[in-house]
Amino acid sequence: MQKNKLVVHIAKTSLAGAPIRIVQALNKYTEYEARLINFMPSILESGVPIFDEDLNWQDKSIRDEARNLIKNADIIHLHHFMDLEFYNPFLINFLKETKSDCKFLRHYHTDKEYISRNDIDFNRYYPTDKIPSVVIPHYPERTFAEFPIVPNIIPIHDKSYLPEKTNNKKLKIVYSASNKTSLKSERWASKGYPEVSAILNDLSQKLGFEYIEVFKIPLKESLKIKQQADIIIGDVVTGSYHLTELEALSLGKPSLTYLDARTVMTFMNTFRTSDVPFVNVNYKNLDVVLKDLIENKKLREKIGIFSRAWVEKYYDDQILVQRFTEMYEKLMSGGLIKRESMLEDGELKNFLYNRVYDYDWLKLKSK
Repeated sequence: MQKNKLVVHIAKTSLAGAPIRIVQALNKYTEYEARLINFMPSILESGVPIFDEDLNWQDKSIRDEARNLIKNADIIHLHHFMDLEFYNPFLINFLKETKSDCKFLRHYHTDKEYISRNDIDFNRYYPTDKIPSVVIPHYPERTFAEFPIVPNIIPIHDKSYLPEKTNNKKLKIVYSASNKTSLKSERWASKGYPEVSAILNDLSQKLGFEYIEVFKIPLKESLKIKQQADIIIGDVVTGSYHLTELEALSLGKPSLTYLDARTVMTFMNTFRTSDVPFVNVNYKNLDVVLKDLIENKKLREKIGIFSRAWVEKYYDDQILVQRFTEMYEKLMSGGLIKRESMLEDGELKNFLYNRVYDYDWLKLKSK
């Protein structure tokens, strides 16, 4: 691998901190130089960013630096779909402002249907798009089933992600939701906050635990809260896990989430593991599962120890980031290969990968 290749990551939003954590891991563990240009970072009203950031495009003083990085990039790594020439929020013609041998990569963090509903440019350009693409192993992979999978990164050796012993007189259970929309909204757009929070508030009275919600606060602050928790609950509605649940594993906590069969299969294949470390439960069964965990301290501790051990073996960022360097090497040498599959029929693939699981979700949300 050649040294000091420059990879410039481009994002429209912070994407729960996913792009910046890839950039940080590349800079820490590889010979690539990586930077992130974010069009609209997630920033609280107080002006404090929720996630770490690099170059904020809204700060006009950084735009010369940002354009110079784009001009000298060996790879442009796009974390949102955008047209390279005319229709993008940066108003940059990336094909003209980059070197003639610069390579481009699209990285999908969101499902195809959501992008299609909310981005006219996607509908206009995607059908003929030839740019090599990859997708995360969470729910978007089933709608972009032809693309190679790359993992989300979490810095498991950072002190904020290390387990801390708790001795709470009253058990602390943390629930994290990225928005407050109902599970009756779009397929993947909600973690069912109104429904799940109502259940957890009720259970906190019946089972006697302290219920804590983490919502729109800086990541570092949320991690401190989670370090002191006894149990962490993520998405128990859709059938997919998220970064919150991975953070919980790293922190050595029981991590409650609902994984449907498609997610379980992809998870095990992507991380080459025979074990799924999450407590796999949907919101309808939270009461019985939480009762078990609350009443059995030893079980909670065993799950937490296993969670951290699993992360150290299968989710070490120093190892996972090599998937990106391998991907870049393939890209620099001529492109990316498609994901292997026997399924070529689009209707069959959509039914087996999506519709059968959508039926489960529709049934779950209608009860």
